Amino acid sequence: MSSFDPQSSMPPLPSIEPKGGVPLVLESRMGDACIASQRLTRAEVDQVLALQNQKQMRFGEAAIALGLLTSRDVRELLNTQFNNDAFSSAALLARISPSLAIVHAPDSDAAQAIKRLRSDLLVEMDESQKLVLAVLSPAKREGKSYTAASLAIAFAQLNIKTLLIDANLREPCVHRLLGLPNQTGLSTVLARRSPGELGAMEELVPGFWILGSGPVPPNPLEMLTAPAFRQMLAPLIDQVSVIIVDTPAGSQWADAQTIAGQTGAAILVARKDQTLVSELREFQRALEGARVDVLGVVFNQVLKPQSRFSQQSPWSHEETVLARVWRRVTGLFSTGAA
Repeated sequence: MSSFDPQSSMPPLPSIEPKGGVPLVLESRMGDACIASQRLTRAEVDQVLALQNQKQMRFGEAAIALGLLTSRDVRELLNTQFNNDAFSSAALLARISPSLAIVHAPDSDAAQAIKRLRSDLLVEMDESQKLVLAVLSPAKREGKSYTAASLAIAFAQLNIKTLLIDANLREPCVHRLLGLPNQTGLSTVLARRSPGELGAMEELVPGFWILGSGPVPPNPLEMLTAPAFRQMLAPLIDQVSVIIVDTPAGSQWADAQTIAGQTGAAILVARKDQTLVSELREFQRALEGARVDVLGVVFNQVLKPQSRFSQQSPWSHEETVLARVWRRVTGLFSTGAA
């Protein structure tokens, strides 16, 4: 994955109305759609965005001018129905936590940074265009559940079939972030040893499913270590393109490492002035020792006090709200890191 800096998370869009009546918000998502469909690489999208801003032209025009897309490619992209409208319904907005900037403030710096992280992860998809990813952090209240939920929504907004699983069977909170019931979920599926079936899960919007934690069981680690978890995942990988799994605190329980060992890939979440670099480094080494592909680290930094996205989350027992932006911390595990 490329380095991820909040200040470069998305080039500023021009304030003028683009030619042809294409909404600017749609144009800002076309780059991710090009990556998702393997039409363009991340570097090529950045090249298009630079020309678009320089010449005050549409994304498609800039891509054609650079010889990167054809007119047919652009028409197909514009005909794609993105899922943002589905997330803007009054009923859905009322149930989803106001702390989720990706839904409630899609043009904010916080949301744009999540989208940039989504772009980086799109290039990590394997040849079958699948991404199965655990979101981990060493301790509580570092933002992993927020990151997991925000990323899953960001993928779903591109019409990529996405499943969000709350595998935190200790102190779950995804159902609270999304305003969902939690009487049944992962724990009940694993207890029944039944294969994963999307039809039995909550479909929040078309193409976006959530499997909550279900009731907290007396033996979380044993349930996640048993073959039932892997057997549940196997058919789901064939049904969706992206699976994002939330986890409990890694330094407190062995659950997170067990989950990541079964997803095969992970990102780590750190929080400014809270996460110890030594603890993060030790956690990363343990994951790599378990053959987990650690794709990168997301750094959670505090917003300015006047921003409503700096306020404490209603679910403060598990999460604090996204701070200023998310970004990757590069060189964190290099020799001699502090």
